[in-house]
Amino acid sequence: MSKGKIIAYATTLVALIVATIIGVTLNIHVEETDTKTNIEATIEYSEEQVPAILEESGQGAVEVEAIRTVEAVESTGPVTEVNNESCPEGEECGQGAYIPTVDISSPQAFANQTLGVCIDIDNFAGSQCWDSMAAFFINYTGHTLYTCGTGSAKGTIADGCWQQNAGDDFTMIWNPAEIQAGDIAVYSTGTWGHIGMAMGEYNNGYFTLLGQNQGGSACPNGGSAGNIINLSTRDFIGAFRPNIYIKPAPAPEPEPVVDTCKVRDVVKGDTLGKIMLECRGEVKWGEAMNDYAKHWYSLTFQRFLTVYDGWASTTGYGLFAGDTIEYRAD
Repeated sequence: MSKGKIIAYATTLVALIVATIIGVTLNIHVEETDTKTNIEATIEYSEEQVPAILEESGQGAVEVEAIRTVEAVESTGPVTEVNNESCPEGEECGQGAYIPTVDISSPQAFANQTLGVCIDIDNFAGSQCWDSMAAFFINYTGHTLYTCGTGSAKGTIADGCWQQNAGDDFTMIWNPAEIQAGDIAVYSTGTWGHIGMAMGEYNNGYFTLLGQNQGGSACPNGGSAGNIINLSTRDFIGAFRPNIYIKPAPAPEPEPVVDTCKVRDVVKGDTLGKIMLECRGEVKWGEAMNDYAKHWYSLTFQRFLTVYDGWASTTGYGLFAGDTIEYRAD
């Protein structure tokens, strides 16, 4: 850590101690400066913690209180777009063209490989928010995360750039309330904006975000390693949903079978199977037929007894020609 950073953190610590002693609540804006490029990344922490929602493999959504609540992040910029597709053979694209292989099979798999890790694809301004999401794009689509000449995270969506990035591989999400784990969310904060991957659903104006340069451990060349924060949707401008993460629509609930017959006169040749087919449009045997028989009550020959009672009697008859039977649902 540089001498300048040590002094900055020491000053912040003293301010916190003094505020605690005198009972004053401070809304501290932490600014980290990349000494290589002299470009600042600013994090505006919230005064109050909001419960964070994380999507855990095999557990569904869980509430985590330890994740820091953040109002806004403006990450370091600009970036240099790296794109293997436009690389002449034998030449290197961008300033670094470091393309890590990452597991994108699920949001949790991607998080496992990027949490605490410093990814610097373009070898410029350290590990920025763009770098880790560009790594996802390259591993998923084969092309980089375009900024359309802006060099900024928010440029990935602005002025129609989202169309170039989304292509046929992503579905755009414009409503933050529809966010789900795996969506790559973009924010318009400040000059450069911010970008990261949602790790849970929307919760009262916030959702958890995996990303770089948002308060994680410092990286050797600037920026900070991947971490998870609970970020406000205040500056949210849209998100890329990888089509591989689109959840299948739930199977429709089977429509309840409605018995259209309430009272029926039994004629010679009637069977309960025939009656079920006419009244329900289907025939089911075994226990389903026995249960159906228990709902038909005799009104004439064996009052208060069901067709099933007749089947179970010593006579062996459940339906009597000339009888009137009534279907009772209860």
